[in-house]
Amino acid sequence: MIYLEVKLPDIPGSLIELIRPVSQHGGNIYGVLHHHDKKVKNMIPVDIWFELSEELIQISLENIKKDLIEKNIQITKISVGSKNKILTFILTGHVFDTDITDTIKRLDAKNIKVLELHAKFTEVDEISSVIMKVEFPEVMTKFELVNEIEKICEEKKLFLIRS
Repeated sequence: MIYLEVKLPDIPGSLIELIRPVSQHGGNIYGVLHHHDKKVKNMIPVDIWFELSEELIQISLENIKKDLIEKNIQITKISVGSKNKILTFILTGHVFDTDITDTIKRLDAKNIKVLELHAKFTEVDEISSVIMKVEFPEVMTKFELVNEIEKICEEKKLFLIRS
């Protein structure tokens, strides 16, 4: 897994300029996260997670970096071979009514990254469910991760189903 942190101008089309080189050089994108709340001087920090085939990782990553630099996209951080762990779980209850974006941001503040989110949505005032796949740091135990999620669930009166 490759983690890339960049700063993009807050203008239409800039995200495509980030994604295109990753895709063109064989990247399989797992997640993209905009930090609109951390915008400074019209620049938004963006995190992107992707994989490259092992045999082409070096050349592909160099080509991606070259293309991003040519597009004046500021690369803040690159990590190859993430030592993070992954857990998938279900939240059920008034997931959207209690602000799913807030939940994601609170997890992100603890360095827990939401890689995937699948939702079953009916009406705003009805119970809904989401499946979340999160990546958490190697230094964090599964118990600590679940504890963070349970704190949010208790506050928002959500039900957690985990493996």
